[in-house]
Amino acid sequence: MKNFLKIFLIIIGLFVFKNDSYAFFDFMKSNKQVLNLYVAASLKKPMDEVIQKFKEKYPDIEIRVNYGASGGLYTQIIQGQPCDLYFSADWRYVKRLENQGRLIKGEKFLTDKLVLVVSKTGRKKIKSINDLIKPGVILAVADPKAPVGVYAERALKKLGLWDKILAIGNLKTRPGTVNQVAIMVKEDQVDAGFIYKSVAYGYGLKPVQILPESITGQIVYGVGLIKGGNIKLAEKFYNFLCHNINIFNKYGWNKYENEKF
Repeated sequence: MKNFLKIFLIIIGLFVFKNDSYAFFDFMKSNKQVLNLYVAASLKKPMDEVIQKFKEKYPDIEIRVNYGASGGLYTQIIQGQPCDLYFSADWRYVKRLENQGRLIKGEKFLTDKLVLVVSKTGRKKIKSINDLIKPGVILAVADPKAPVGVYAERALKKLGLWDKILAIGNLKTRPGTVNQVAIMVKEDQVDAGFIYKSVAYGYGLKPVQILPESITGQIVYGVGLIKGGNIKLAEKFYNFLCHNINIFNKYGWNKYENEKF
């Protein structure tokens, strides 16, 4: 009987210890610092690398990253979704947040170029942007919520091609992000698409044509420190990123010269 009682008490003790241990680890997890990043989809590859390096140096910090179209991320922020640091493929979204009093500070971040890329099938049909009005061309231009879609539409309108492309029905799809356009070209789902030079590099796509700023407008990424967020942690991450800007450089971006946060 005594042995049974001893075994029973040991089992109870182990049960309590196990549950207390879980509670302890849950407590430690819940007390981790959390950084919420909203990041333009085109930045995913280099940003993933920066985040990994940051986590290796600061394992006690949890990073929650939300990749998407810059316009969609902007909408989530103004709706009150938790965000500490916002990276937009269009500086104007950051400026809008600043005008609305939602930023601690914002700055221009990176510069890029718009390029026309073609698929394996598209190479036979398209040698320049003017070939997009040929019958039977299947073109992808990103949705206007993604800045790359705005830049592409602006360029085509300035060249007098936009209405012609619509009239003959060559614009077949408007994906939500620049990465989706790149994937569709890479996988030969469409003949051609407009993406950033950096994204083309990342996906191994050779540009048929690089469009000048005179028709696209200056392509400037922006970054904003969101009011009400974890300011110190956001500044820490951004400064770390700036010290590792070479990761972005290797994908074709150039840093826009600003003062640091």
